[in-house]
Amino acid sequence: DLRDVKGDILAHTSGGSISISGAEGRVDAETSGGSVEVRFAPGNSKGGRIETSGGAMEIAVDPKADLQVEASTSGGTVDTDLPLDQPRTRSRSEVSGKLGKGGDMLRVHTSGGSIRILATSH
Repeated sequence: DLRDVKGDILAHTSGGSISISGAEGRVDAETSGGSVEVRFAPGNSKGGRIETSGGAMEIAVDPKADLQVEASTSGGTVDTDLPLDQPRTRSRSEVSGKLGKGGDMLRVHTSGGSIRILATSH
């Protein structure tokens, strides 16, 4: 459980949930058995890689950020209300596109759950 981290985050666990709020840097978070919740700070366009093998994910992103977004799941659905430019949806389990001007990659993946990516105004 991390809150209001100014720099980059590297958070890995093999059997638990990860909760991060107020992330101002790049987020690299991975768990083998738990849910993941990440809330990026307003204006954060650093992206990252967020993965779980067995849980649901909720990611909150400033809709004014500049990111490339890729989200996929093997065992659920991907839902987002981000204003993606030229979104590509191959199925209900995969979404990708450009947020704002594009830029760094935000890659989100779960093997056993659904993904919700929220546009937050903080």
